[in-house]
Amino acid sequence: MTATTLHTPPAWLRVEQATLRLGGHLFFRGIDWEAREGEQWALLGANGAGKTALAGLATGRLHPAGGRVWLSPQIDPARDIGHISFEVEQQICEADARHDISEFLDSAVDQGTTAGALLEGPRIAREAVAEAMRALNLEHLLGRGLRFLSSGERRRTLLGRLLLQCPPVAVLDAPFEGIDAHSRQLVDAMLARLLAGPTRVLLLTRRIEDIPPGITHVLVMEQGRIVASGPRDEVLRNLATGATAASTAEMLPPLPDADADLIDSGDGPLIEAVNLHARYGEQLVLDGVSLRLERGEHLCLAGPNGCGKSTLLALICGDNPRAYGQELRVCGRLRGSGEPVWELKRRFGIVSNALHLGYPKRTRVQDVVLSGFHDTLGLYQSSSAAETASARAWLEALGLAAQAGERFDALSFGAQRLVLIARAMVKGPPILILDEPCSGLDGPNRARVLSLIERIGASGRTHMLYVSHETDEMPRCITRRLEFRPRPEGGFALVQA
Repeated sequence: MTATTLHTPPAWLRVEQATLRLGGHLFFRGIDWEAREGEQWALLGANGAGKTALAGLATGRLHPAGGRVWLSPQIDPARDIGHISFEVEQQICEADARHDISEFLDSAVDQGTTAGALLEGPRIAREAVAEAMRALNLEHLLGRGLRFLSSGERRRTLLGRLLLQCPPVAVLDAPFEGIDAHSRQLVDAMLARLLAGPTRVLLLTRRIEDIPPGITHVLVMEQGRIVASGPRDEVLRNLATGATAASTAEMLPPLPDADADLIDSGDGPLIEAVNLHARYGEQLVLDGVSLRLERGEHLCLAGPNGCGKSTLLALICGDNPRAYGQELRVCGRLRGSGEPVWELKRRFGIVSNALHLGYPKRTRVQDVVLSGFHDTLGLYQSSSAAETASARAWLEALGLAAQAGERFDALSFGAQRLVLIARAMVKGPPILILDEPCSGLDGPNRARVLSLIERIGASGRTHMLYVSHETDEMPRCITRRLEFRPRPEGGFALVQA
Protein backbone atom coordinates (compact mmCIF):
# COMPACT_ATOMS: atom_id res chain seq x y z
CA MET A 1 0.00 0.00 0.00
CA THR A 2 1.43 3.38 -1.02
CA ALA A 3 1.12 6.57 0.99
CA THR A 4 -1.08 9.35 -0.38
CA THR A 5 1.01 12.29 -1.68
CA LEU A 6 -0.39 15.82 -1.58
CA HIS A 7 -0.25 17.53 -4.97
CA THR A 8 2.15 20.51 -5.05
CA PRO A 9 1.71 22.95 -7.95
CA PRO A 10 4.79 23.16 -10.17
CA ALA A 11 7.17 26.12 -9.88
CA TRP A 12 7.24 28.68 -12.69
CA LEU A 13 10.21 30.54 -11.21
CA ARG A 14 13.25 29.48 -9.21
CA VAL A 15 16.12 31.66 -7.97
CA GLU A 16 18.86 29.41 -6.57
CA GLN A 17 21.89 30.75 -4.68
CA ALA A 18 21.93 33.78 -6.98
CA THR A 19 24.41 36.63 -6.61
CA LEU A 20 24.07 39.96 -8.40
CA ARG A 21 26.42 42.87 -9.03
CA LEU A 22 25.03 46.40 -9.28
CA GLY A 23 27.28 49.37 -9.97
CA GLY A 24 30.37 47.22 -9.43
CA HIS A 25 29.21 46.11 -5.97
CA LEU A 26 27.97 42.68 -4.90
CA PHE A 27 24.32 43.32 -4.00
CA PHE A 28 22.75 39.85 -3.67
CA ARG A 29 24.64 37.00 -2.02
CA GLY A 30 23.14 33.54 -2.36
CA ILE A 31 19.47 34.52 -2.82
CA ASP A 32 16.94 31.63 -2.89
CA TRP A 33 13.28 32.01 -3.88
CA GLU A 34 10.60 29.96 -5.63
CA ALA A 35 7.18 30.93 -7.01
CA ARG A 36 4.64 28.23 -7.87
CA GLU A 37 1.65 28.15 -10.17
CA GLY A 38 -1.43 29.68 -8.53
CA GLU A 39 0.64 31.92 -6.23
CA GLN A 40 0.45 35.70 -6.55
CA TRP A 41 3.45 37.42 -4.96
CA ALA A 42 4.13 40.81 -3.39
CA LEU A 43 7.75 41.90 -2.90
CA LEU A 44 7.79 44.24 0.10
CA GLY A 45 10.65 46.45 1.26
CA ALA A 46 12.06 49.92 1.77
CA ASN A 47 13.78 52.05 -0.90
CA GLY A 48 16.92 50.27 -2.04
CA ALA A 49 15.98 46.98 -0.36
CA GLY A 50 16.32 45.10 -3.67
CA LYS A 51 12.72 44.58 -4.86
CA THR A 52 13.25 45.90 -8.38
CA ALA A 53 16.61 44.11 -8.67
CA LEU A 54 15.10 40.77 -7.62
CA ALA A 55 12.20 41.17 -10.07
CA GLY A 56 14.70 42.07 -12.80
CA LEU A 57 16.76 38.98 -11.98
CA ALA A 58 13.67 36.75 -11.95
CA THR A 59 12.40 37.98 -15.33
CA GLY A 60 15.68 38.11 -17.23
CA ARG A 61 16.25 41.89 -17.25
CA LEU A 62 19.30 41.38 -15.02
CA HIS A 63 21.73 38.49 -15.11
CA PRO A 64 23.21 36.77 -12.05
CA ALA A 65 26.94 36.89 -11.34
CA GLY A 66 26.58 33.45 -9.81
CA GLY A 67 23.96 30.86 -9.01
CA ARG A 68 20.97 30.08 -11.23
CA VAL A 69 17.67 31.64 -12.25
CA TRP A 70 15.13 29.34 -13.90
CA LEU A 71 11.89 30.33 -15.66
CA SER A 72 9.31 27.86 -16.94
CA PRO A 73 10.11 27.07 -20.60
CA GLN A 74 6.53 28.11 -21.38
CA ILE A 75 7.48 31.72 -20.54
CA ASP A 76 9.47 33.75 -23.07
CA PRO A 77 10.95 36.76 -21.16
CA ALA A 78 11.06 38.87 -24.34
CA ARG A 79 7.39 38.29 -25.18
CA ASP A 80 5.43 37.08 -22.16
CA ILE A 81 6.23 39.57 -19.37
CA GLY A 82 4.33 42.85 -18.98
CA HIS A 83 5.63 45.71 -16.85
CA ILE A 84 4.21 48.72 -15.03
CA SER A 85 6.95 50.89 -13.58
CA PHE A 86 8.45 54.35 -13.54
CA GLU A 87 11.22 53.05 -15.84
CA VAL A 88 8.66 52.01 -18.49
CA GLU A 89 7.10 55.50 -18.36
CA GLN A 90 10.59 57.01 -18.62
CA GLN A 91 11.48 54.95 -21.71
CA ILE A 92 8.29 55.98 -23.53
CA CYS A 93 8.69 59.67 -22.66
CA GLU A 94 12.39 59.67 -23.61
CA ALA A 95 11.63 58.10 -27.01
CA ASP A 96 8.88 60.67 -27.66
CA ALA A 97 11.22 63.53 -26.69
CA ARG A 98 13.89 62.27 -29.11
CA HIS A 99 11.43 62.18 -32.02
CA ASP A 100 9.54 65.37 -31.15
CA ILE A 101 8.58 67.39 -34.25
CA SER A 102 6.52 70.10 -32.50
CA GLU A 103 8.37 72.91 -34.29
CA PHE A 104 7.13 71.62 -37.66
CA LEU A 105 3.45 71.31 -36.67
CA ASP A 106 0.76 73.97 -36.94
CA SER A 107 -0.40 73.07 -33.43
CA ALA A 108 3.22 73.37 -32.11
CA VAL A 109 2.54 70.24 -30.02
CA ASP A 110 3.70 66.77 -31.03
CA GLN A 111 1.62 64.40 -28.90
CA GLY A 112 4.05 61.51 -29.42
CA THR A 113 2.74 58.17 -28.18
CA THR A 114 -0.92 58.68 -27.35
CA ALA A 115 -2.82 56.75 -24.72
CA GLY A 116 -4.94 55.16 -27.46
CA ALA A 117 -1.90 54.11 -29.52
CA LEU A 118 -0.28 52.51 -26.47
CA LEU A 119 -3.32 50.33 -25.86
CA GLU A 120 -3.90 49.26 -29.45
CA GLY A 121 -2.33 46.10 -30.86
CA PRO A 122 -2.73 43.59 -33.68
CA ARG A 123 -4.86 41.27 -31.56
CA ILE A 124 -6.72 43.92 -29.53
CA ALA A 125 -10.06 45.15 -30.83
CA ARG A 126 -10.88 48.86 -30.67
CA GLU A 127 -13.97 47.96 -28.64
CA ALA A 128 -11.77 46.34 -25.99
CA VAL A 129 -9.55 49.43 -25.85
CA ALA A 130 -12.59 51.67 -25.37
CA GLU A 131 -13.94 49.39 -22.62
CA ALA A 132 -10.64 49.38 -20.74
CA MET A 133 -10.38 53.17 -20.96
CA ARG A 134 -13.93 53.55 -19.66
CA ALA A 135 -13.22 51.22 -16.74
CA LEU A 136 -10.22 53.34 -15.75
CA ASN A 137 -11.96 56.69 -16.49
CA LEU A 138 -9.50 57.50 -19.28
CA GLU A 139 -11.71 57.51 -22.39
CA HIS A 140 -11.31 61.30 -22.78
CA LEU A 141 -7.53 60.86 -23.06
CA LEU A 142 -7.31 58.48 -26.03
CA GLY A 143 -5.76 61.17 -28.24
CA ARG A 144 -3.45 62.69 -25.57
CA GLY A 145 0.28 62.00 -25.53
CA LEU A 146 1.53 60.03 -22.54
CA ARG A 147 4.09 62.68 -21.65
CA PHE A 148 1.25 65.22 -21.32
CA LEU A 149 -0.71 63.07 -18.85
CA SER A 150 -0.45 63.30 -15.09
CA SER A 151 1.54 60.58 -13.33
CA GLY A 152 -1.68 58.92 -12.16
CA GLU A 153 -3.16 58.97 -15.66
CA ARG A 154 -0.02 57.38 -17.10
CA ARG A 155 -0.09 54.61 -14.49
CA ARG A 156 -3.74 53.87 -15.21
CA THR A 157 -3.06 53.80 -18.97
CA LEU A 158 -0.22 51.29 -18.50
CA LEU A 159 -2.52 49.17 -16.34
CA GLY A 160 -5.15 49.28 -19.09
CA ARG A 161 -2.56 48.01 -21.59
CA LEU A 162 -1.57 45.20 -19.24
CA LEU A 163 -5.18 44.08 -18.80
CA LEU A 164 -5.73 44.06 -22.56
CA GLN A 165 -2.55 42.11 -23.23
CA CYS A 166 -3.20 39.64 -20.36
CA PRO A 167 0.47 38.54 -20.33
CA PRO A 168 1.56 35.27 -18.70
CA VAL A 169 3.61 37.31 -16.18
CA ALA A 170 3.09 40.88 -14.93
CA VAL A 171 5.58 42.91 -12.87
CA LEU A 172 3.82 45.82 -11.14
CA ASP A 173 6.37 48.16 -9.57
CA ALA A 174 4.60 50.58 -7.18
CA PRO A 175 1.37 50.65 -9.27
CA PHE A 176 -0.42 53.00 -6.86
CA GLU A 177 2.13 55.84 -6.95
CA GLY A 178 0.53 59.13 -8.04
CA ILE A 179 -3.00 57.69 -7.94
CA ASP A 180 -5.66 59.86 -6.31
CA ALA A 181 -8.31 58.45 -3.95
CA HIS A 182 -11.08 58.10 -6.55
CA SER A 183 -8.78 56.53 -9.14
CA ARG A 184 -7.46 54.16 -6.47
CA GLN A 185 -10.87 52.51 -6.35
CA LEU A 186 -10.81 51.97 -10.13
CA VAL A 187 -7.28 50.59 -10.01
CA ASP A 188 -8.16 48.29 -7.10
CA ALA A 189 -11.02 46.80 -9.14
CA MET A 190 -8.85 46.28 -12.22
CA LEU A 191 -6.02 44.72 -10.21
CA ALA A 192 -8.52 42.35 -8.59
CA ARG A 193 -9.47 41.16 -12.09
CA LEU A 194 -5.82 40.71 -13.03
CA LEU A 195 -5.00 38.78 -9.84
CA ALA A 196 -8.01 36.50 -10.30
CA GLY A 197 -7.00 35.61 -13.87
CA PRO A 198 -4.27 33.44 -15.38
CA THR A 199 -1.54 36.12 -15.17
CA ARG A 200 1.25 35.41 -12.66
CA VAL A 201 1.77 38.66 -10.73
CA LEU A 202 4.84 40.09 -9.00
CA LEU A 203 3.76 43.27 -7.19
CA LEU A 204 6.54 45.47 -5.79
CA THR A 205 5.63 47.83 -2.98
CA ARG A 206 7.12 49.69 -0.04
CA ARG A 207 3.86 49.76 1.96
CA ILE A 208 1.87 46.91 3.52
CA GLU A 209 -1.39 48.79 2.91
CA ASP A 210 -0.76 48.65 -0.86
CA ILE A 211 -0.87 44.83 -0.93
CA PRO A 212 -4.29 43.95 -2.47
CA PRO A 213 -6.41 41.02 -1.20
CA GLY A 214 -5.66 38.88 -4.28
CA ILE A 215 -1.99 38.55 -3.28
CA THR A 216 -1.41 35.09 -1.76
CA HIS A 217 2.30 35.24 -0.85
CA VAL A 218 4.67 37.94 0.42
CA LEU A 219 8.47 38.21 0.26
CA VAL A 220 10.13 40.83 2.48
CA MET A 221 13.52 42.33 1.59
CA GLU A 222 16.02 44.42 3.55
CA GLN A 223 19.33 45.66 2.12
CA GLY A 224 19.59 42.98 -0.55
CA ARG A 225 18.50 40.10 1.71
CA ILE A 226 15.28 38.10 1.89
CA VAL A 227 14.22 38.28 5.55
CA ALA A 228 10.78 36.68 5.26
CA SER A 229 8.91 34.71 2.59
CA GLY A 230 5.74 32.65 2.54
CA PRO A 231 1.94 32.74 2.68
CA ARG A 232 0.54 36.25 2.98
CA ASP A 233 -1.21 35.96 6.36
CA GLU A 234 1.77 34.30 8.05
CA VAL A 235 4.32 36.85 6.81
CA LEU A 236 2.17 39.90 7.53
CA ARG A 237 1.31 38.58 11.00
CA ASN A 238 5.03 38.34 11.80
CA LEU A 239 5.58 41.87 10.46
CA ALA A 240 2.78 43.17 12.68
CA THR A 241 4.47 41.68 15.76
CA GLY A 242 7.72 43.41 14.90
CA ALA A 243 9.71 40.52 13.40
CA THR A 244 11.07 42.90 10.75
CA ALA A 245 10.34 46.30 12.23
CA ALA A 246 11.17 49.33 10.11
CA SER A 247 13.82 51.70 11.35
CA THR A 248 12.76 55.16 12.43
CA ALA A 249 13.73 58.26 10.48
CA GLU A 250 17.20 59.54 11.28
CA MET A 251 17.75 63.06 12.56
CA LEU A 252 18.81 65.42 9.80
CA PRO A 253 22.14 67.19 10.22
CA PRO A 254 22.27 71.01 9.96
CA LEU A 255 21.13 72.18 6.53
CA PRO A 256 23.30 74.41 4.33
CA ASP A 257 22.43 78.11 4.04
CA ALA A 258 20.31 79.52 1.23
CA ASP A 259 21.82 81.82 -1.42
CA ALA A 260 21.06 85.37 -0.28
CA ASP A 261 21.52 86.72 -3.84
CA LEU A 262 18.31 85.00 -4.97
CA ILE A 263 16.11 86.30 -2.14
CA ASP A 264 13.90 89.08 -3.47
CA SER A 265 13.63 92.14 -1.24
CA GLY A 266 10.32 93.47 -2.57
CA ASP A 267 7.01 93.47 -0.71
CA GLY A 268 4.48 92.27 -3.31
CA PRO A 269 3.30 88.69 -3.85
CA LEU A 270 5.91 86.24 -5.11
CA ILE A 271 3.42 84.76 -7.58
CA GLU A 272 0.27 86.37 -8.95
CA ALA A 273 -1.69 84.47 -11.61
CA VAL A 274 -5.04 85.80 -12.85
CA ASN A 275 -7.52 83.95 -15.06
CA LEU A 276 -5.04 81.49 -16.61
CA HIS A 277 -6.02 79.20 -19.48
CA ALA A 278 -4.23 76.24 -21.06
CA ARG A 279 -5.15 73.67 -23.69
CA TYR A 280 -3.66 70.45 -25.00
CA GLY A 281 -5.02 70.20 -28.53
CA GLU A 282 -8.79 70.53 -28.26
CA GLN A 283 -8.91 69.76 -24.56
CA LEU A 284 -9.16 72.67 -22.14
CA VAL A 285 -6.98 71.86 -19.10
CA LEU A 286 -7.04 75.16 -17.20
CA ASP A 287 -10.02 77.48 -17.51
CA GLY A 288 -9.86 80.79 -15.65
CA VAL A 289 -7.59 79.68 -12.79
CA SER A 290 -6.16 82.30 -10.41
CA LEU A 291 -3.56 81.96 -7.63
CA ARG A 292 -1.48 84.18 -5.33
CA LEU A 293 1.55 83.19 -3.25
CA GLU A 294 2.17 85.89 -0.65
CA ARG A 295 5.42 86.36 1.22
CA GLY A 296 5.54 84.15 4.29
CA GLU A 297 3.09 81.65 2.77
CA HIS A 298 3.41 77.99 1.87
CA LEU A 299 0.58 76.77 -0.38
CA CYS A 300 -0.70 73.24 -0.92
CA LEU A 301 -2.41 72.40 -4.22
CA ALA A 302 -4.74 69.41 -4.16
CA GLY A 303 -7.11 67.77 -6.62
CA PRO A 304 -7.70 64.61 -8.66
CA ASN A 305 -5.45 63.23 -11.40
CA GLY A 306 -5.69 65.32 -14.58
CA CYS A 307 -7.28 68.40 -13.01
CA GLY A 308 -4.41 70.68 -14.07
CA LYS A 309 -2.10 70.89 -11.02
CA SER A 310 1.10 70.04 -12.89
CA THR A 311 0.10 72.23 -15.86
CA LEU A 312 -0.39 75.20 -13.53
CA LEU A 313 3.03 74.64 -11.95
CA ALA A 314 4.66 74.36 -15.40
CA LEU A 315 3.09 77.70 -16.43
CA ILE A 316 4.39 79.39 -13.28
CA CYS A 317 7.98 78.17 -13.45
CA GLY A 318 8.50 78.71 -17.19
CA ASP A 319 8.31 75.11 -18.45
CA ASN A 320 5.16 75.78 -20.47
CA PRO A 321 5.14 78.53 -23.15
CA ARG A 322 1.36 79.01 -22.83
CA ALA A 323 2.06 81.37 -19.90
CA TYR A 324 3.12 84.17 -22.28
CA GLY A 325 0.39 86.62 -23.15
CA GLN A 326 -1.46 85.85 -19.88
CA GLU A 327 -1.56 87.75 -16.60
CA LEU A 328 1.12 85.93 -14.64
CA ARG A 329 3.69 87.73 -12.48
CA VAL A 330 6.65 86.18 -10.67
CA CYS A 331 8.40 88.40 -8.10
CA GLY A 332 6.51 91.37 -9.55
CA ARG A 333 7.55 90.82 -13.18
CA LEU A 334 4.99 90.03 -15.87
CA ARG A 335 5.83 86.86 -17.78
CA GLY A 336 6.78 87.73 -21.34
CA SER A 337 7.85 91.30 -20.50
CA GLY A 338 11.42 90.69 -21.60
CA GLU A 339 13.03 88.65 -18.83
CA PRO A 340 15.20 85.73 -20.07
CA VAL A 341 13.72 82.35 -19.21
CA TRP A 342 16.92 81.39 -17.36
CA GLU A 343 16.60 84.48 -15.16
CA LEU A 344 13.09 83.34 -14.28
CA LYS A 345 14.22 79.78 -13.53
CA ARG A 346 16.86 81.02 -11.07
CA ARG A 347 14.00 81.89 -8.72
CA PHE A 348 12.70 78.31 -8.57
CA GLY A 349 13.74 74.94 -7.25
CA ILE A 350 11.63 72.12 -8.68
CA VAL A 351 10.89 68.48 -7.84
CA SER A 352 8.35 66.75 -10.07
CA ASN A 353 7.61 63.50 -11.87
CA ALA A 354 8.18 65.27 -15.20
CA LEU A 355 11.68 66.32 -14.12
CA HIS A 356 12.39 62.82 -12.82
CA LEU A 357 11.18 61.23 -16.07
CA GLY A 358 13.37 63.48 -18.20
CA TYR A 359 16.61 63.50 -16.22
CA PRO A 360 19.58 61.91 -18.09
CA LYS A 361 20.27 58.49 -16.62
CA ARG A 362 24.06 58.28 -16.72
CA THR A 363 24.77 61.47 -14.77
CA ARG A 364 26.81 61.23 -11.57
CA VAL A 365 24.78 61.88 -8.42
CA GLN A 366 26.89 64.91 -7.39
CA ASP A 367 26.55 66.35 -10.90
CA VAL A 368 22.76 65.99 -10.69
CA VAL A 369 22.80 68.19 -7.59
CA LEU A 370 25.25 70.67 -9.14
CA SER A 371 22.98 71.02 -12.21
CA GLY A 372 20.51 72.76 -9.89
CA PHE A 373 22.75 75.84 -9.95
CA HIS A 374 22.31 76.06 -13.74
CA ASP A 375 18.72 74.72 -14.12
CA THR A 376 19.85 72.16 -16.70
CA LEU A 377 19.12 68.48 -17.18
CA GLY A 378 22.69 67.28 -16.84
CA LEU A 379 25.84 69.23 -15.99
CA TYR A 380 27.48 70.99 -18.94
CA GLN A 381 29.82 73.49 -17.29
CA SER A 382 32.40 73.48 -14.54
CA SER A 383 31.41 74.18 -10.95
CA SER A 384 33.09 76.40 -8.41
CA ALA A 385 34.54 75.12 -5.16
CA ALA A 386 31.68 76.83 -3.28
CA GLU A 387 29.04 75.13 -5.47
CA THR A 388 30.70 71.74 -5.02
CA ALA A 389 30.81 72.24 -1.25
CA SER A 390 27.11 73.17 -1.23
CA ALA A 391 26.19 70.10 -3.29
CA ARG A 392 28.11 67.85 -0.91
CA ALA A 393 26.44 69.50 2.09
CA TRP A 394 22.98 68.78 0.69
CA LEU A 395 23.87 65.17 -0.10
CA GLU A 396 25.16 64.84 3.45
CA ALA A 397 21.94 66.34 4.79
CA LEU A 398 19.93 63.68 2.96
CA GLY A 399 22.19 60.78 3.89
CA LEU A 400 23.54 60.32 0.34
CA ALA A 401 27.15 61.54 0.65
CA ALA A 402 28.50 58.02 0.05
CA GLN A 403 26.65 57.85 -3.30
CA ALA A 404 28.05 61.16 -4.67
CA GLY A 405 30.17 59.45 -7.32
CA GLU A 406 27.63 56.82 -8.39
CA ARG A 407 25.42 56.98 -11.46
CA PHE A 408 21.99 58.52 -10.85
CA ASP A 409 20.17 55.63 -12.56
CA ALA A 410 22.03 53.07 -10.41
CA LEU A 411 20.18 54.34 -7.32
CA SER A 412 16.76 53.13 -6.23
CA PHE A 413 13.78 55.25 -7.27
CA GLY A 414 13.46 56.65 -3.75
CA ALA A 415 17.14 57.60 -3.56
CA GLN A 416 16.83 59.32 -6.95
CA ARG A 417 13.95 61.35 -5.53
CA LEU A 418 16.10 62.50 -2.61
CA VAL A 419 18.88 63.55 -5.01
CA LEU A 420 16.38 65.66 -6.98
CA ILE A 421 15.29 67.36 -3.75
CA ALA A 422 18.93 68.24 -3.08
CA ARG A 423 19.15 69.57 -6.67
CA ALA A 424 16.10 71.77 -6.11
CA MET A 425 17.45 73.30 -2.89
CA VAL A 426 21.15 73.61 -3.63
CA LYS A 427 20.92 77.25 -4.77
CA GLY A 428 18.55 78.28 -1.95
CA PRO A 429 15.64 79.36 -4.22
CA PRO A 430 12.99 81.80 -2.98
CA ILE A 431 10.26 79.53 -4.44
CA LEU A 432 10.29 75.74 -4.11
CA ILE A 433 7.85 73.72 -6.23
CA LEU A 434 7.28 70.24 -4.80
CA ASP A 435 5.01 68.18 -7.05
CA GLU A 436 4.42 64.93 -5.13
CA PRO A 437 7.93 64.96 -3.62
CA CYS A 438 7.33 61.84 -1.49
CA SER A 439 6.21 59.71 -4.44
CA GLY A 440 8.07 56.40 -4.30
CA LEU A 441 9.56 56.95 -0.82
CA ASP A 442 9.32 54.41 2.01
CA GLY A 443 8.30 55.39 5.55
CA PRO A 444 11.71 56.43 6.92
CA ASN A 445 12.66 58.39 3.80
CA ARG A 446 9.22 60.02 3.68
CA ALA A 447 9.67 61.11 7.30
CA ARG A 448 13.15 62.41 6.43
CA VAL A 449 11.84 64.47 3.50
CA LEU A 450 8.86 65.84 5.43
CA SER A 451 11.20 66.83 8.26
CA LEU A 452 13.42 68.57 5.71
CA ILE A 453 10.41 70.40 4.22
CA GLU A 454 9.39 71.55 7.71
CA ARG A 455 12.84 73.00 8.31
CA ILE A 456 12.94 74.70 4.90
CA GLY A 457 9.50 76.20 5.60
CA ALA A 458 10.61 77.46 9.01
CA SER A 459 13.69 79.18 7.54
CA GLY A 460 11.60 82.06 6.17
CA ARG A 461 13.74 82.27 3.02
CA THR A 462 12.03 79.75 0.77
CA HIS A 463 8.31 79.67 -0.05
CA MET A 464 6.59 76.50 -1.18
CA LEU A 465 3.99 75.32 -3.67
CA TYR A 466 3.34 71.78 -2.53
CA VAL A 467 1.29 69.04 -4.26
CA SER A 468 0.37 65.68 -2.75
CA HIS A 469 -2.49 63.17 -2.97
CA GLU A 470 -1.70 61.74 0.46
CA THR A 471 -3.34 63.25 3.54
CA ASP A 472 -0.54 61.93 5.80
CA GLU A 473 2.09 63.79 3.76
CA MET A 474 0.94 67.31 4.61
CA PRO A 475 3.79 69.32 6.18
CA ARG A 476 2.78 71.35 9.22
CA CYS A 477 4.36 74.46 7.70
CA ILE A 478 1.62 74.69 5.03
CA THR A 479 -0.31 77.90 5.67
CA ARG A 480 -3.07 77.62 3.02
CA ARG A 481 -4.63 74.81 0.99
CA LEU A 482 -6.20 75.26 -2.46
CA GLU A 483 -8.13 72.50 -4.18
CA PHE A 484 -9.21 71.84 -7.78
CA ARG A 485 -12.90 70.88 -7.66
CA PRO A 486 -15.15 69.80 -10.57
CA ARG A 487 -17.53 72.44 -11.93
CA PRO A 488 -21.08 71.54 -13.03
CA GLU A 489 -20.39 72.84 -16.56
CA GLY A 490 -17.17 70.82 -16.82
CA GLY A 491 -13.53 71.42 -15.98
CA PHE A 492 -12.16 72.37 -12.56
CA ALA A 493 -12.14 75.48 -10.40
CA LEU A 494 -9.32 76.25 -7.95
CA VAL A 495 -10.90 77.16 -4.62
CA GLN A 496 -9.89 77.66 -0.99
CA ALA A 497 -10.14 74.31 0.83
